[in-house]
Amino acid sequence: MPASAISQKLLFSARERLSPYLRSTPLVPASFVEGPLWLKLETQQPTGSFKIRPALNGVLAHEQTARKQGIIASSSGNFAQAVAYAAKRLGCHAQIVMMQSTSEYKISRTRDLGAEIVLCGASFQERWDTTYRLQRETGRLLLHPYDSPETICGDATLGLELLEQLPGEFTCVVPVSGGGLLAGIALAVKTARPGCRMIGVQPEANPSMKRALESGARAEVSVDPSIADALVAIQPGELPFEIARKYVDEVVLVTEAEIVEALRVLTQEQKLVVEPGAAVTVAAFLSGRISTRHMDTVCVLSGGNIQPENLLRLAFGTRPLLNRVP
Repeated sequence: MPASAISQKLLFSARERLSPYLRSTPLVPASFVEGPLWLKLETQQPTGSFKIRPALNGVLAHEQTARKQGIIASSSGNFAQAVAYAAKRLGCHAQIVMMQSTSEYKISRTRDLGAEIVLCGASFQERWDTTYRLQRETGRLLLHPYDSPETICGDATLGLELLEQLPGEFTCVVPVSGGGLLAGIALAVKTARPGCRMIGVQPEANPSMKRALESGARAEVSVDPSIADALVAIQPGELPFEIARKYVDEVVLVTEAEIVEALRVLTQEQKLVVEPGAAVTVAAFLSGRISTRHMDTVCVLSGGNIQPENLLRLAFGTRPLLNRVP
């Protein structure tokens, strides 16, 4: 299906499909700045990230196949947990392909939700090769984390919520990996209110969407390690790229230090648990990478799945965490 065929009707169908399972997530004012800055708390979703939207929508859109043949997905993070949760909730069997280098924390959280884990080599190409091979062999329903109409429509339900939660034009700042979330929100918001602004954010370590939009073509990029380990796609998806070219105003990059500072502010001042890949939106705001133009600005906090020890290290550093009483 081309991006042009993803209509508003399909977006609202996804919203109706998800409504028995998911509630709108809170939109709360930021306490650490003056002015109209809002935080969209996808951290409050089941499994702790926005990924439950596309996972549930993908299963529900093909529920008969999912129940009969089972589900397969390729992910080493939030989408893996979301698919496992969706499968368990809807009575399907889920098989998740993960790289051997995936942290035991993420593997165990996904397995605890009832999914069968298949480990493969240590590259994204091997992960996808394994996924496609198993899908051909088993006939399972393949759920893509960012590059399918069902995924983009599921992600777009977040944009539909924002249109209900804010009455006028606003700037929406969204983390970017493969681009599904950015594309879905942009499609929903800009179709309804063309005056809104859509801004994507990536770590400097992985500028895949930014380079693709600047060059006018998708291409794999070399990436460096980043604490934003949820934003790892080395090339944007075909559908997200096509939608982003039409509806996204710009993509900005943030440094590792800026991500850490945003994580500190969100943890210590806003009292939220947010993962680094979600904190990039606030990093872009705090660093002055985006201009609010006196509009309401929404930073989408896409997830809160971070190991507790990593959160303490990044958000608090070496400073004492507790006042010990002798």
